[in-house]
Amino acid sequence: MTTASLPPLSDAAATPRPLARKRSRPAETLFHAAALGSVIITLAFLAWLFISVLIDGAGSLGWDFLTNKTSTSPARAGFTNALRGSLVLMMVTALVAIPLGFAAATYLEKFAPLSRDALLGVAKRRERAVRVRSERGELSGVRLSLSRLWVKASYLWSRIGPPINTAVEVNISNLAAVPSIIYGVLGLALFVAIMGLSKSLLAGGLTLAVLVLPIIIIAGREAIRAVPSSIEQGAVALGATRWQAVRKQVLPAALPGMMTGAILAMSRAIGETAPLIVVGGIAFGTAIPSLNPALSNDQPLFAMPLQIYAWATEPREEFHQLAAAGIIVLIGTLVVLNLAAILIRNRFTRRW
Repeated sequence: MTTASLPPLSDAAATPRPLARKRSRPAETLFHAAALGSVIITLAFLAWLFISVLIDGAGSLGWDFLTNKTSTSPARAGFTNALRGSLVLMMVTALVAIPLGFAAATYLEKFAPLSRDALLGVAKRRERAVRVRSERGELSGVRLSLSRLWVKASYLWSRIGPPINTAVEVNISNLAAVPSIIYGVLGLALFVAIMGLSKSLLAGGLTLAVLVLPIIIIAGREAIRAVPSSIEQGAVALGATRWQAVRKQVLPAALPGMMTGAILAMSRAIGETAPLIVVGGIAFGTAIPSLNPALSNDQPLFAMPLQIYAWATEPREEFHQLAAAGIIVLIGTLVVLNLAAILIRNRFTRRW
């Protein structure tokens, strides 16, 4: 049968039939209703809690509350000790955790995945380069000895590096789910008992830095992974080394996402209470902490969550109102940090 003898298609046959609408099953409808109801109930309780805190603490909130130091009298008690202490804690935490987190994220995402053969090839190239430069007379004496030591370290790392990298990646993923009080015990043992630091803002800041370090690393790796590999490959094709391609092309593109993760990690650290209690945080003291992080080892460990907890456990109702005012200040700080993270993400994040 030829094509000309075929019967023409009718308009009804040429028009595609619409897909049949999927019938919703009773179980799916019930699950959707249960999930939606759970969200509504949770948001309702959260709104009720926030409104009750506003009602209780709005009367105590004011400039005197923010500038007065802690007192046993509710009429004279203020929040400046805890507020300044939390600011210093965040400075110490950020100065330690953010550089270490960014460096670890860059290494684990871009350099740790190298296989043993690739690392061995890098060590051989370094050995050839050192031999050629020594024959030319460019390396001699101490510089030659250090270069040969670096080559030996490269060969050693090619054997032990991949297993260590795997263990580090697994432990970072596990540390993100460890309860915060465990970090308090770690900080007390490591920074106070072993390193000999006093129970101060420095010990508290280092403890919080260890707490948020896995979060910063994971967020940083995700931001670096989101950058297309073609950018790094193009830079290498134009003659750049891999480190130059990562430093000048990949990291600037991933920096907004990395900063967003770091700010969200800081917002978690500023609300932590259990680690600071274990390390030795206090809620009452006459000294006002200095805002200089270099003096943090000599400053008592004040923090907003500690002060709120202390006021909430007092029997008098006036202290409960002060605790509510402190909660408002803490929530406002968290809102500002989250807004900063959102603005950075929306302003600087690129769509690939």
